[in-house]
Amino acid sequence: MFNIMIGKYIPLNSKIHQMNPISKIICLLLFLILLMFDSTIMLALLSILTILVISFSQIPFKVYLRSIKALKVLIVFLFLITLIFNGSWYQMITSLIKIILGILYTMVLTYTTSKSEITYGLENVFSPLSVFKLPVKQMSLSLTLALRFIPNIFEQTDKIMKSQASRGIDFRHSNVKGKVIAISSMIVPMFILSTRKADMVADIMEVRLYRGDIKRTTYRHHKWSHFDENMILLHLGLLIYNIIRMVTV
Repeated sequence: MFNIMIGKYIPLNSKIHQMNPISKIICLLLFLILLMFDSTIMLALLSILTILVISFSQIPFKVYLRSIKALKVLIVFLFLITLIFNGSWYQMITSLIKIILGILYTMVLTYTTSKSEITYGLENVFSPLSVFKLPVKQMSLSLTLALRFIPNIFEQTDKIMKSQASRGIDFRHSNVKGKVIAISSMIVPMFILSTRKADMVADIMEVRLYRGDIKRTTYRHHKWSHFDENMILLHLGLLIYNIIRMVTV
């Protein structure tokens, strides 16, 4: 569980880090739409695109492998379901590849974009929804805080497990009943500490007079570059290619 790095930002000076947050989120949304198409050729192209984006981020590939390591349970589950119900192995493999590609591409966004940049990007990407009276700013802030709290929960859980282990609780070598007792003794303090952390963040925002219903300016001005335009055009080109291919078939 602690190998998962969802929500963590790795500061570097790569091309992906320098991209505009709006273009990153647009590329991610287009990529997730492309994953819905059932095409072997497109799946291969998306795999190549994911590898290129990861290489442009300059973050070691082993960091991304840690994030998808927890999928081994899902792999075993899909294998058993396909084996028991005599399902299509092709569909099982393609579905698994799509899930892995979606997670890897999402990790690129969280690893290369800070929390404030994610909030800025979400507010601008979903700003057209404000026409329907939707609280876009509050939604963007809530999603950003949720991403921020994921690594904090893992860190708090790690501390609780170590403190419980020092008191003689065995999380690994006990029987099923012992593991259930150990996990139950960990869940309650984890939720208490997470709730206290959330209350602290809410108090800090209130002391700083934060209000989500008023217009706020940004400290940094994010500029567009040719790399942003090329990345969006690349994803749009793949989407148009898929649409034309579906129409002509």
